[in-house]
Amino acid sequence: MENFLKNMIDGNGINPPEICLNSFNRNFENAINIEWFNKNNQFEAIFYKDNIEHIALFNTSGELLEYKMNLPVDYLPRAIKKDVEHKGEIMNAVLKNKGNTIEYEVIIRDADLNRHLILLSDLGKIIEEKRL
Repeated sequence: MENFLKNMIDGNGINPPEICLNSFNRNFENAINIEWFNKNNQFEAIFYKDNIEHIALFNTSGELLEYKMNLPVDYLPRAIKKDVEHKGEIMNAVLKNKGNTIEYEVIIRDADLNRHLILLSDLGKIIEEKRL
C-alpha cells in the first residue's frame, strides 16, 4: 500500500528514451503535466494539451502508436453526438487515433441508469455497442 501511494504522488519514475521524448515533443508541442509510464515495453505519456487530457503510446523506437483524448461532450462531432444522444445521456467521450484511423468511444447512461459503451467510426457509424 505504501508503494502504491508513493507511486500515485511521485509517478512511477519512468524516464523514456530520448527518441521517445523527441517524438513526443514533435507531436504534442506545448503539452503540460507530463507523466511517463512503462507499459509492456512501450512508453505511455499522460498529459494535458489545450486543457484536454491526452494519453499517448510510443514504442521503443519513438514511433507514436496511438493517442487518446478525453473530450468534453461539446467537442464531439455533431453527427456522432446526434446519433448517441437519442440512446441516453452522454457520460464520457474519448477520441482515439491509431495509425491515422479515428474512432470515438462514448459512454452513455440510458433511462434505466444502465451504462453502455458505443464505439463509432469517425463518420458516426456504430462499430460496437455493449452494456457495461
